[in-house]
Amino acid sequence: MSQNAATLRRLLDQVFADGLVDTKERDALSACKAQLPATEVMNVFVKFLSDKWGEASADGRITGVERALLMRIVDELSLSAKDLPAQARMALGEL
Repeated sequence: MSQNAATLRRLLDQVFADGLVDTKERDALSACKAQLPATEVMNVFVKFLSDKWGEASADGRITGVERALLMRIVDELSLSAKDLPAQARMALGEL
C-alpha cells in the first residue's frame, strides 16, 4: 500500500469513527483522493468497507447502528452493493 493510500485509510478510520460525516471531513477525503489514481482509491474504499463488515459481523449479528454505519459508508464513498462481500449484501438486504 502506498503512503498516500495508507493516509486515505487512516482518514477513513477517523471520518467514520463517530458514524457521521461532516463537510470538513468530506473535503479532507476529496483532497486525499485527489492524490491517488481512481483504481487505488476504489481499492482502499472496498477494503475499508470489507473490514467494517468484518467488525460488524464478528459477533454473528448486525445491530441497527452497525447496519446504518455500513449503509452510510456505501453512500458517502459512492460504492454499490456489489462492493460488499456477498454475505453482507444478503444481511443488509442488497442496500
